[in-house]
Amino acid sequence: MSHATTPALLALLLGGGIAGLGGLAGCIGGGQVDAMEHRPDSGLPGDADGDGGGGGGDGGAQPTNYDQLDRARAQAKFPDTTALMRYVIAPGCAAERNECHFNEDFPDLSSEGNLLNLLELPCNQQVGERTTIEEFCERVGDELRISAGANAGFQARVGSITAITSATGAFQAWEVRLERGPTAAQSNATFQLLRAGTALPALGAGSSLQVSAGQATVRITREADLPDPAQVRQGDENQDGHFGAGTGFLVAAGRARDSYLVRRLLGQDTARQRMPLTLNADTVNEANRPLTPDEMYALMSWINCLQPGDGPYSPIRYDCPENQSNTGGW
Repeated sequence: MSHATTPALLALLLGGGIAGLGGLAGCIGGGQVDAMEHRPDSGLPGDADGDGGGGGGDGGAQPTNYDQLDRARAQAKFPDTTALMRYVIAPGCAAERNECHFNEDFPDLSSEGNLLNLLELPCNQQVGERTTIEEFCERVGDELRISAGANAGFQARVGSITAITSATGAFQAWEVRLERGPTAAQSNATFQLLRAGTALPALGAGSSLQVSAGQATVRITREADLPDPAQVRQGDENQDGHFGAGTGFLVAAGRARDSYLVRRLLGQDTARQRMPLTLNADTVNEANRPLTPDEMYALMSWINCLQPGDGPYSPIRYDCPENQSNTGGW
């Protein structure tokens, strides 16, 4: 009897993360309700400018309508990433050690520098089960090429790699699912793994490939032929037959609506729960609320207008062409 394990995910789990912006990751814009009073124009008691709730000094004026975007107000309140961190992210995610995105969950959002590090970082990494990886987050897989024999010249993208072991845990084979199968049966075929058309020995190469005619699942029977399967980019990690386009990033510069962070915050086109979660994962008395349109507008403007050379404390640009249709929501 054989048992299947997943080397790529096993290696990720050893890193200690839980779901790229999933699982417990749901505290952005959250924190304790009384912590929100430190946000500008929060509309809650203790509002810093006095125009919201019972903390104002304006003689009882009605709170500002925070359900509608006010671009001028947002730009004044969030001129740079420091304001974005202080008033939107830090109240629930970076204020305390062991808070949700400080050092418990992936990714770390505890500073402006770590926020910038989300740029072009693949999403749904460090998830608990490969079946929960979303289509949007799947990468372009590396390629396997057969270099000799009946299938010489055959090349196809790698979908997933699974370790096949015996009942006692002894290695038997690497099972590799490809985008399509070779046409002929072949034993001990010589193969290479390529990335962007270049053979990289560190990814894998050898002569232990076992192929059945027309079958997209092949096996590598010598363990050393795949030195570290977790380093191989797998294009169909959730094994549903749909290969990734490689466009899913936590933050995609110039494309806020294509950034997984934004999609999670808006609850759009994602199988995971909208962030922030209703209750903090660590302390059930900590209630979270969705980001306001002003806050979403500032965050999306930062992403849309990112430029090469921007640092962690750069001003947020609001007037770039990519930001013209930004309404602080979907």
